[in-house]
Amino acid sequence: MKKLRHNLAALLPAYFPIAYKLALVFTLLISCGMGLLGLFIVHNQSNILEQQVSESGNTVLRLMAEFSREPLLANDHLNLEIVVNSLAGEAGILGAALYNENKEPVVKKGTVPDDVRIAAALDQVVKLEWQKDSIGLGSLDLVSFFKPVFFRDVTAGYVLITFDQRLRTLAHQETVRAVGGATLLLVVLGFIASFILGKRLTRPIHQLINAGRAISAGDYHVRLNDQRKDELGSLMQSMNEMTEGLLRKEQVEQTFSRYVSPQVAKAVLSNMNQVKLGGQHVEASVLFADIVGFTRLSEELHPEQVNSLLNEYFSIIAQAAHSYGGHIDKYMGDCAMLVFGVPEHDAKHSFHAAACAITIQQLVKIVNRQRADQNLTQVRFRIGINSGMMLAGNMGAAERMDYTVVGDAVNTASRLASAADAGEILISHELNTSLTSQGIVSARFKKLSLKGKKEPVVTYQVTGVNEKQQAMVDDAISTIVTASDLSV
Repeated sequence: MKKLRHNLAALLPAYFPIAYKLALVFTLLISCGMGLLGLFIVHNQSNILEQQVSESGNTVLRLMAEFSREPLLANDHLNLEIVVNSLAGEAGILGAALYNENKEPVVKKGTVPDDVRIAAALDQVVKLEWQKDSIGLGSLDLVSFFKPVFFRDVTAGYVLITFDQRLRTLAHQETVRAVGGATLLLVVLGFIASFILGKRLTRPIHQLINAGRAISAGDYHVRLNDQRKDELGSLMQSMNEMTEGLLRKEQVEQTFSRYVSPQVAKAVLSNMNQVKLGGQHVEASVLFADIVGFTRLSEELHPEQVNSLLNEYFSIIAQAAHSYGGHIDKYMGDCAMLVFGVPEHDAKHSFHAAACAITIQQLVKIVNRQRADQNLTQVRFRIGINSGMMLAGNMGAAERMDYTVVGDAVNTASRLASAADAGEILISHELNTSLTSQGIVSARFKKLSLKGKKEPVVTYQVTGVNEKQQAMVDDAISTIVTASDLSV
């Protein structure tokens, strides 16, 4: 049974439109209905024709018996032949015969059953259906009717007439053809009507399918404008309301992502029920990029110029962070804080932070050259990087919180940035040990006394990457330069 179902399923198409299903169902219903109606009509017509033949046969037999009674008793062959010959020439009557009381033929004319069959039938039935082969006509379907001739309750003989059933057969065939033609016509018309109806019914369904595909592709501006007062209309209205809600949600996400990093926005919006104060200890990397001499610049420049300058430099820093899987944690005046490894895990967060710092310094040089050509103020950045355990999560109050990282490793990165000179990238000894094996090139800098540290910290200055990693850094710089319309 399972194999049969499997074979049937394999024969069916993978996709079968509703319009075709409706057309098929209606066609089957019409076919079955007309088939049953045709069988009833044909059966009823056959019964009527058979009844008419029987009534005609009985009528002729009664007349034949009346005219034959006295000649049979008188054994008047001449009058009997006249009676038989006159009936045998009537339309539809192929033969007639008279038999005596001993069932012996007295007069026969035309086509009649043989005497043996007559002798057997006269004691059993009043009607005999039989066939006879005819030259040129093939097999003839015949029916013979019998009736005894009584005289004062005494059987004087029997009368017989034979009818040709071809007329009844032709009438039956005509009825079958008429019913069959009407059935075929209604089936075709029903199929066409149901197909058109199915197309009209499925048009809004296809609109819903197309709208669903557009929504799945991220197009939340699609709308269904059909004004229908039925279930499909309600479904379309619900689809429009859902799409409107998704569009508002997308707009909120896009706006939210401008105030926090896309990674943080995604993490928060994907689990709104877990938005609460607190965090967890993670292994991550932090990068601080600080503008050198910003206080002097802010005093010399107009506020709009300061704002334009910060936006230009911070824009390329944000793109650099994105290129290496990091994000901007926050902007603090003239300083940008970048985080790598949270909220999305990154096994190579320290390498990506160092590569991002190298990329930032190279991009700053490019921007400075372009601004110099335009007689605009240029700035230089100092960068500090550190990796280690830190607390990542929502900090602040229940009414206002930020997703950020805190801890000693974060403070050390900030102190390293403050201790660096313009264009430098400083890292700790522990981070340098990890980065050296990953392709970062550095040089020992010096021991620095950092705020919050009891002992001086051995620092290293990152100078670049090895040849194996240089192609990746160059690709990142090229992509950002192209996107920012910078001239190298």
